[in-house]
Formats: sequence, C-alpha cells, structure tokens
Amino acid sequence: DWLMPIMDAFRKHWPEVELDLVSGFHPNPLALLADNKTDLVIGSENKPRRGIVYHPLFRFEVLAVMPTDHRLKAKRYLAASDFAKETLITYPVPEERIDLIRRVLKPAKIHPRRRTTELTVAILQLVASRRGVAALPNWGIKNYVDYGYVIARRIGKSGLWSNLYGATTGEVARLPFVRDFLETARRECFAKLDGVVPVQ
Repeated sequence: DWLMPIMDAFRKHWPEVELDLVSGFHPNPLALLADNKTDLVIGSENKPRRGIVYHPLFRFEVLAVMPTDHRLKAKRYLAASDFAKETLITYPVPEERIDLIRRVLKPAKIHPRRRTTELTVAILQLVASRRGVAALPNWGIKNYVDYGYVIARRIGKSGLWSNLYGATTGEVARLPFVRDFLETARRECFAKLDGVVPVQ
C-alpha cells in the first residue's frame, strides 16, 4: 500500500516510464539486479556488493505485534527471552533477512517456532487470532493497532531500528528518472508514513 502514492506521484512527472512490480518473495533479491530482471530492489540489506549502489530511503522501528490479550501485554518492551515460547509469524524469507532473528534472537540463542505467510494482512490476522506473534515495521501496523485488532511493543529498551534502501546498479543509479523516483519515495514516505525518520 505504501508504494501506491509514490508511484502515483512519480507517474505525474514521468508518464512515459513504465512501472512494473516483481511479485513474490525472492531468496536473493539483489541477484535480480545483476540478472537485469529489475532496475530497483527495495529492502533493508546494504552489504557492500560490487556494482550495487544503495540509496537510503528512511529509518523505521520494528515492533513486536501481539494479540490484544497476550500474556506479555503489560510489558513496555520485549526482550529476546520473551520470544522463546512463541510462534513467530514472518514472511517466507531466509532467517538472515529478518532483523528480529538476526540481530536479537540469534545472538541470544533463542529459536522460536516459525510460521510463514506472504501477506502482511495475513500475518496480522494470524496474530489477532492468537496463532503467534510477529515483528513488523511501525508504519505498516499503525491502523491495526489504532483499531484495536492487535497491540504492539518495542523490542528491547531502545527499540529495534532498521533502515530501508533502494538498491540499483551503478548504471541505473545515473538515470534521471530513477533518481527522481528515489527522491519521490523519500518525500512521500516522510509525509505519509507514521514514525519514519531519515537514515543516519
């Protein structure tokens, strides 16, 4: 949903540029750039790779999402150990691409059960129906929290923060319409997404 306003604003400036979305989850999305299957990949990875340029979009907090009557609802934030007996509902991507697992649970040697589904709305429905907990971007769950379908808590005392980047090849990065798309994405996200801040 968050991409739609960006695409609409971009089309006003570049009506001749065709925008297509590559659907589904890919174990190695950056390989799509090298294989010329896409011009831009949006994700949180920014490991240095030859020929890949990363463009910071915004910084956001990843929140633990739980059913409204969850046993941990009284806590102000969750620690790694709080996830030990939970079922963690995630997107169907490798564990190393999930911030909660890579940065919080694995270092603490916590290995919760995992269940996967492709759609954010499906993750939230499973959480609301007490099938498990999730860790999702603050801006992606705001409406569900506001409506009282689920509750959200910080992960760790200072929160679990992540950055979102646009990745391109060096050649594509020089194209004027790509630069404009990235700038439009930043502008629209800061104006419309709750709780996002510039990448530091």
